[in-house]
Amino acid sequence: MDVIDALDWIVEKWIYKIRRLSLNQLKALEVLVSDRNGIIEANDSSKELNLKGKNLGGIFSSLSRQQIGGESIILAWGRAKGGRGLRWKLNEKIINKVELKKLIKEILR
Repeated sequence: MDVIDALDWIVEKWIYKIRRLSLNQLKALEVLVSDRNGIIEANDSSKELNLKGKNLGGIFSSLSRQQIGGESIILAWGRAKGGRGLRWKLNEKIINKVELKKLIKEILR
């Protein structure tokens, strides 16, 4: 398999994974890719997602377990400023932020 084929395979895999996510997971990713740095605190996204506490943490936790080529879609990025909850970062090593944003908009419309 040459480099081009490997890249095409990775893109197909992440598109397939994203299309199979739940509505709440897609909304959480949408909030994440909308952030300029691709890093958000779970608690800060509660209003956009209409979720709180364990339900909110469960969405991000489940996204962190979704893997493509052995890499997680999102990464835990340390504790939130208030010490409660975590910060999350999009793993741009495997997912292009711009393309992901387009795909999410396409799915959610």
